[in-house]
Amino acid sequence: MGLIKAALAAGSSTLADQWLEYIYCERMEDNVLMRKGVSKKEGSNTKGTDNIITNGSKIVVGEDQFLIVVSDGKIVDFTAEAGQYTFDQGTEPSMFYGGFGKGLIESFKKFGERFTTGGVAPHDQRVYFVNTRLIKGNKFGTTTPIPFRDSEFGMTVDIRCYGEYVMEITDPLAFYHSYGGNIEEDYVIDENFKETFLADFLQALNPALNKVAMQKISYDMLPGAVPEISKAVKECLQDTWGSQGINVERVSIASATPTEESAEVIKAAQGDRLYAMNPAMQGARANAAASEALKTAAGNEAGAMTGFMGVGMLNQGGAMFGANMSNQSQSQVGMDSMNVVGGGIQTPEEKEEKVDGVKCPNCGNIITGNFCMECGTKKPEEEKEKFCTNCGEKATSNAKFCINCGTQL
Repeated sequence: MGLIKAALAAGSSTLADQWLEYIYCERMEDNVLMRKGVSKKEGSNTKGTDNIITNGSKIVVGEDQFLIVVSDGKIVDFTAEAGQYTFDQGTEPSMFYGGFGKGLIESFKKFGERFTTGGVAPHDQRVYFVNTRLIKGNKFGTTTPIPFRDSEFGMTVDIRCYGEYVMEITDPLAFYHSYGGNIEEDYVIDENFKETFLADFLQALNPALNKVAMQKISYDMLPGAVPEISKAVKECLQDTWGSQGINVERVSIASATPTEESAEVIKAAQGDRLYAMNPAMQGARANAAASEALKTAAGNEAGAMTGFMGVGMLNQGGAMFGANMSNQSQSQVGMDSMNVVGGGIQTPEEKEEKVDGVKCPNCGNIITGNFCMECGTKKPEEEKEKFCTNCGEKATSNAKFCINCGTQL
């Protein structure tokens, strides 16, 4: 009775505060992050003071909701498990942290305050519901190119990318402390919220992609690397979003395209790699260069001869390289039919001429003995060199007079 009397002295509205309340929260829209609980008085008296929770009142927590009880600006209790609860000021907080893990206890120690009131209501009591569903539809796009170390070509390319990220409130107590406060209206994702979080996200995207690049993922494979990118972005945002109770659940890149300058470099690198793997295409490339040089030489009067000489060398080099690489087996067959003598290449006909003997005057066969093996013709006598005793002029062995001075031989 003393409590009732003390309450009467405090004012006429205090009696109404003794009536039990039913506090609940309808399902929140996707853009609502936190909402103050709606209080409905039970009984005929509806004149209770705002922000006073009657001892023994019922509080209902729905799925995908996190309940926070605040007294004089301090978190005094919370629960993450759906169901109906009775508010009792004379007991210790319940602290049903559900699937959020025991980390919430540490957050409560940091931001909250355990208390017992012995049934005496504090000055200000509120109930807040935090939306724990995934926050989807957060689109992003890079306004400036991001340098990305591409593993396929071993070089840095500048890329632009766009996509969408999904975020979630992983620590409602830290989120309330950072953003909520004692709000009266819904805390929604407005333009200011989007701009702030987009700036944080894009700032973390650059180092996150560097981590992904170290895993040998090329730039054109980024749209399929959702787990790797999500993990890297979450790690890079841990010091900012993580400390505020928010984390990235998934990041998906819809497109990653190089800038015009990087695209030209990539195109050239692809061409070089393709020609290096295909000898026939190397010859075709050399011929194409020769054709271009021919056009240039034809239009340059002063350097026409130089141009044509260069064209000839390019054509010869390209043809020889392509033919040598693509017809190596044929070249080997040709080598087998030839003989290498004294460091040079000798055909069978040239080899035959170097055999010791005299050519048969009748059939042309080489006579190595006294008679031809083909026609039986006697081997002709070899002419011996003879010189004039007067003038030294060379003469044939059967000559009788010098053709230079007439001296008899």
